[in-house]
Amino acid sequence: MATQVQTFTSATGLISLLNEDERELQFYGLSQLNAVADRFWAEISDSISRIEILYEDEGFQHRQLAALVASKIYFHLGEFDDALNFALGAGELFDLSDTSSYVQTVVNHAIDKYIELRSKSDDSDAAVDPRLENIVERMFERCFETKDYAQVIGISLETRRLDLLDRALVSGDTRSLLAYVQHDCVDLVSSIRLQSQVQELLFKVHMQFDSPDYEAICLCLSKLNNPKKTAEILAMLVGGQDDDKVLSAYQIAFDLDANATQEFTKAVVAELKADNNTESAAKPTPMDKIKSILRGDETLKLHLEFLFRNNKTDMNTLNRTCKLLDSRMSLAHNAMTITNAFMHAGTSVDNFLRDNLEWLSRASSWSKFSATAALGVIHQGQIKHGFGLLRPYLPEDNTSVSPFSEGGAFFALGLIHACHGSEKVINYLKDVLVSYQNDDVEILQHGACLGLGAAGMGSGSEDTAHALMNVLYTDSAVSGEAAALGLGLVMMGTSHESTLKDMLLYAKETTHEKIIRSLAVGVGLLMFGRKQEADSMVESLLNEDDPLLRLGAVHTITMAYCGTGDNGAIRKLLHLAVSDVKDDVRRAAVTGLGFILLRSPEQVPRMVELLSESFNPHVRVGAALALGIACSGTGSKAAIAILEPMLKDSVDFVVEGASIALAFILIQQNETYEPKVGEVRKRFSTIIETKNAEGVTKFGAAISQGILNAGGRNVTIGLCTNDGQLNAPACAGMLLFTQFWYWFPLAHFLALSFRPTALIAVNKDLNKPNIEAVCTSRKALYTYPPNIEQPVAQAPVKIATAVLSTTAKTRRTTKKSTTDEPLSAKKPDESESPVKEKPEEDSMDVDDPNASADQKAQKKGRKTAPETFTVGNITRLLPFQEKHMKWPAGSRYVPVKQGKISGVLVVKDTAPEEPEDLIVSVLPSSPTEDEDNSEDVAIQPPEPFEYPFDSDHA
Repeated sequence: MATQVQTFTSATGLISLLNEDERELQFYGLSQLNAVADRFWAEISDSISRIEILYEDEGFQHRQLAALVASKIYFHLGEFDDALNFALGAGELFDLSDTSSYVQTVVNHAIDKYIELRSKSDDSDAAVDPRLENIVERMFERCFETKDYAQVIGISLETRRLDLLDRALVSGDTRSLLAYVQHDCVDLVSSIRLQSQVQELLFKVHMQFDSPDYEAICLCLSKLNNPKKTAEILAMLVGGQDDDKVLSAYQIAFDLDANATQEFTKAVVAELKADNNTESAAKPTPMDKIKSILRGDETLKLHLEFLFRNNKTDMNTLNRTCKLLDSRMSLAHNAMTITNAFMHAGTSVDNFLRDNLEWLSRASSWSKFSATAALGVIHQGQIKHGFGLLRPYLPEDNTSVSPFSEGGAFFALGLIHACHGSEKVINYLKDVLVSYQNDDVEILQHGACLGLGAAGMGSGSEDTAHALMNVLYTDSAVSGEAAALGLGLVMMGTSHESTLKDMLLYAKETTHEKIIRSLAVGVGLLMFGRKQEADSMVESLLNEDDPLLRLGAVHTITMAYCGTGDNGAIRKLLHLAVSDVKDDVRRAAVTGLGFILLRSPEQVPRMVELLSESFNPHVRVGAALALGIACSGTGSKAAIAILEPMLKDSVDFVVEGASIALAFILIQQNETYEPKVGEVRKRFSTIIETKNAEGVTKFGAAISQGILNAGGRNVTIGLCTNDGQLNAPACAGMLLFTQFWYWFPLAHFLALSFRPTALIAVNKDLNKPNIEAVCTSRKALYTYPPNIEQPVAQAPVKIATAVLSTTAKTRRTTKKSTTDEPLSAKKPDESESPVKEKPEEDSMDVDDPNASADQKAQKKGRKTAPETFTVGNITRLLPFQEKHMKWPAGSRYVPVKQGKISGVLVVKDTAPEEPEDLIVSVLPSSPTEDEDNSEDVAIQPPEPFEYPFDSDHA
């Protein structure tokens, strides 16, 4: 039969058989046409109507064959919907095992259609064509036969078939498939309801094991917002006498503190009952340690220890920039304030401020506010000493003396307690909102609202939201702006219906542009991670005539789909980026692409490459920021190639945005790992040194230097946690940082995006043992970049004396007569010296032909063999270094959580009977806040430092 088919030169004869009355001839014609359809589809397409008639004839026994032929013809015509409809009519004749492009295309189209129908309604039993479902079911069965469980999981999530997801999880390697779904799939589900159903399914499957993975279970429970069950698991682990389970509980608590919201961790602490152990009160019980970890006390203390110990801030860069920038200008003073804050973020080192009192005293008005708020960035995490550090700036007895520095102190207090606001701090800042009635109350309220937002971020406290709403209703542009931002931070990710309704209503009523713009950001924060729940609100905001409300739609899309890579959200932002008439909306839309694609940064350069060359400078700067946000810390060469030409842009704020984006991308990189680092650092220095450079350009270069040296060069931009989960506070901090375009003090929020890159290991007593891990790569790739050298003053150069032409002629004649003398007449020291050989290290390395093969191999191995070095506890461990790290075999300490080598690790001591070598803390350990009884501590808390500000209101 195959030989006969190949001899056909035309399908005309076979087509004519379809017009015969005999059913057998019609069947034979269809059979032959099915075999040659791929060759003669153009000729057969003229008679497609006849084939359709045969399919619709109920009396024709071979209707399915007619449907299969028609499907193939429509496939070649590009009519995939019709091809799918007839393929459904072909029934079992449509062979899913066929690997032809026809079958693969129709199957893909069938799956897409099935997903579309299943996604139209939240009802999982939505009406679907049984024939279509049959094809999809057959495809699933084929995947189960081939054990392609990953494909089943992906399609079952998209089609909302949790029954198939359950079957796939229990059919394969369940533990690895559970980890795959949890880390790579769940966050990409666009429906919050479906996401919760998947988490419940994962929890059920996890609990079927004899030895469940409680770390993964508690992660599921945090996503389900079930603090009661989480507390029960922690209590069960701690309640027994098994030390391994207690260590596992500690690790779970550290992971919850890093990945869960403040609202959830506080609820878990509230559910945990007090330990009834009657041992000495001086020794904390395991339950006490769990609560301390969940409150963030232990993590903050470890991060402070790490940042203080390893501070490698380039003070030469900071001092040089300070001398070059004119501090009399508010822009330059703000630039230095922010730069210093970033460089010393979390280190508690404020030496630069103490050494530059004259520069500091030039701050005025809002520069005072920003300079005082910078203390919150420098001392971030000092929750035990927050009030003590800021006491010189906080007002006494509800009497305001210097409102700008006092307002900045309120903001600094919130930054110190960011995401870990205690009840005392929250109540103190809420009292500020109602305790002052002087003329400058809006300045104090501005700082207190921002501080409340930072300290209460993600807490979902309705009392705090009500206090902020009262400030918003005063209709003051200054305090209302901060109140709107604070509302968004406190209620972040809750999509609280009444709060959202009130914010949108007030945005349409007020006439203050600053308040409307802040409400646009606040609404976006409120809908963080809500995905499809935000779609209806986005559509209504996009139809508004007010561009600031459309800006709210952009921020809502950005936050609702942050880190999901959702195609629909990307399409909306790209449409706004090229079609909206307002530059602010277009800039924010392009910037939002970086947030949505932050988990797939390799896609961003290709997507924004054309936008980076737009005629509109606002679109160009948005493209730069999108690259910086998505590719932060990656050293992406494609992103650098796009940003480098933008440093020479004719528009100052485009250069500013490109500088900041490059700093994001190259943070914690050195010249060995990425050679462009040196060039970029020099470029920033050159911009600052250029006298006629625009102020905005210098501002961008200065804070870019601060970002490159952030946290003493020990932090990166961490929009995701070490476990790969979306870091909500970091994303909020980055969004608010982008608003420095309108208000410089908001740049301090970038400190929330800084994530210490450290190896921190603790034992059962939460002490730090002296341990080492092994890195199987070159040490030079991960070292700190060298500090910029201070310029050395050169001695004045003597100007050459003018020489007359006659004098030069006489000298040439004398020289010629000297060279004509015989060699023997020359003195020994004037004889020709032998040619000096080049040093061995500069000579070309040539293989000796007589050398043995072993010698050649040894010589080559000396160049290519990977170096190995050790990394100690409480030291820097870069994100791109982790894949080369391993735990040494035979080590005394073993991590409780396998496969993790960075962040806070709880380790098990395999030799508890031997004495431990512990790392002594350099931080004070006061049991109560701001105690002064720590003379025996090696390094005392930083002494309160008072800015040399005058008390006037100017």
